[in-house]
Amino acid sequence: MTMTPIYIDGRFGWLHAPADGAHAPVGVVLCPAFAQEEVCTHHGLMALGEALAARGVAAVRFDYGGTGDSIDGPVTLDGLIADAEAAAAWLRGHAQVDRVMLAGVRLGAAVAMLAAKRLNDVSALVLLAPVLSGQAFLRETRASAAVASLSGLDPVPPLESDQPLNTNGFRWTAAFQREVAAIDLTAVEAPVETALFVPPRTDRRSGKLAQRWRDAGGAATELPFADYDGWMQDPTTNETPVETFAAVADWVARHAGTPAGAPIPSLHDAISLHTDSYIEEPLRFGPDDALFGMLCRPAARPAAPVAALLMHEGSTHHIGNGRAYVRLARRLAAGGFASLRMDLTGMGDSPAGDNPRHPHYDPERISEGVASLDCLEAHGFPRAIVAGLCSGAHTALQVTLADERAVGSVVLNLQKFIWHYGDDIRVAVRDNKRSLKGYIRAMRNPGEWRRMLKGEADLPGIARVLAKRSAVRLRHAATSLLPPKPGSEAAQVREQLQTLSARGAHVHLVFSDEDPGLADMGMKLGRGARLLRQYPPVRMVTLDRADHHFNGTLARDRHIEMMIAAMSDAVAAHGAGLPPVSPRTELPAAAE
Repeated sequence: MTMTPIYIDGRFGWLHAPADGAHAPVGVVLCPAFAQEEVCTHHGLMALGEALAARGVAAVRFDYGGTGDSIDGPVTLDGLIADAEAAAAWLRGHAQVDRVMLAGVRLGAAVAMLAAKRLNDVSALVLLAPVLSGQAFLRETRASAAVASLSGLDPVPPLESDQPLNTNGFRWTAAFQREVAAIDLTAVEAPVETALFVPPRTDRRSGKLAQRWRDAGGAATELPFADYDGWMQDPTTNETPVETFAAVADWVARHAGTPAGAPIPSLHDAISLHTDSYIEEPLRFGPDDALFGMLCRPAARPAAPVAALLMHEGSTHHIGNGRAYVRLARRLAAGGFASLRMDLTGMGDSPAGDNPRHPHYDPERISEGVASLDCLEAHGFPRAIVAGLCSGAHTALQVTLADERAVGSVVLNLQKFIWHYGDDIRVAVRDNKRSLKGYIRAMRNPGEWRRMLKGEADLPGIARVLAKRSAVRLRHAATSLLPPKPGSEAAQVREQLQTLSARGAHVHLVFSDEDPGLADMGMKLGRGARLLRQYPPVRMVTLDRADHHFNGTLARDRHIEMMIAAMSDAVAAHGAGLPPVSPRTELPAAAE
């Protein structure tokens, strides 16, 4: 790995430096996509940074202010452009490159073009699936939000209103939406002489703009983005566009010059982000330092000895859906609790391991969770509550079972107690339909009717899964009052719950009231999970007006309240005799 975490005036990022020291005279700033598109492309952009470094080109990628792991604050278009400018200045100053290239993905490509117009040392642009028409981009974004299930909880407001738009938990202010809509780069004059356009097959605007730049005397190269569709999708099943990135990195290397000179100066051994309420420290840990996590702790007072370990699900990385884990971690710090939000291998900023599948439920995830507990203990936190959602809920529960340092867990919308190794995650996603109650409620949402009329709803699949669940539910209802067959899934689940109960583990099983995971609870523990009463202090909570990912405004606030309460309970029950952990004020300030 050639990656080193950095901070640029409160913006978190990574430096990808050539391993052998010599580097090209031109460096690259990678401007990320925005909101859910950034989540989909985050791990892939890391791969592009590494591909550039392998060819002797230093690269920086970063989180815009108010996004990712960067310091909180309002998100504006001018702010995104300023973030790209700051990253370019940091790369020039620290890597001692003569000039920079700006590369961007989707909205990040528009940011790169707009930043290039302000800077005078941009040697080239690399535009990956660029957003050239902000109006079209916003229209597509709002249309997708209108047909999503979340729109039943947080409806899409009129563009002329002052209400924010919620897309997968990311909130776009009305002012930012209007700024994005005003972007029109379809006929802009070339801000640089050399550019690489990498458009997906459905993009016609990029080819026209590239030709316009060539007609004006510029060198605009086009490279088809053949593997774009496999990348721009839920991280549960997406694939890094290795072939396209190799071609992009080769093009960049040809235009960046011959690697030479002294190695890039080393950064601080440890860096952190300091605010009045929290301190955040990026960490590498686990075997070969293959895991990445962000430790967040109170800034102004000692932290409780019980910390929170936040495990992401397959559809996101350590920031959580819609940045939920960042917000949760900083709220916990304000309440006196530390937390570690970590990336499983092959996700976020942790490199892929030897498993080529997307093993969100596979057993190796348990050892990665245990390594995270080791990391917390090494930093002074001997006990932890493990939290997760969906597949992350399964991992959190299994880590709690595997290690007694985990004194409890808060698991949201657990889909399966038992996962069989080798099961295809794609099949699980296909079969992960809502409950019947959820579909009845969805019929009140006009967006759902539009999806059905357009043929976008999998009606045969929905009917098949609901019929299968009903048959299984009837079979389990007839047998739930009897002792389970030895070795059956029901027997395994009850053994697990007995283990947790005997340890006094504070396990909170939290479900939205229409989540399909409730069906598995009923099958294993009877109607309404009535058998759960036999295993205190394990408890189940069902919340109304909560979507599967807890992306709704009300659901997210309730989740934070539940986590703070769970942490307080765990400290009272398991923190006796353990000293509080003082803030590490000796950490160096953020690298600038």
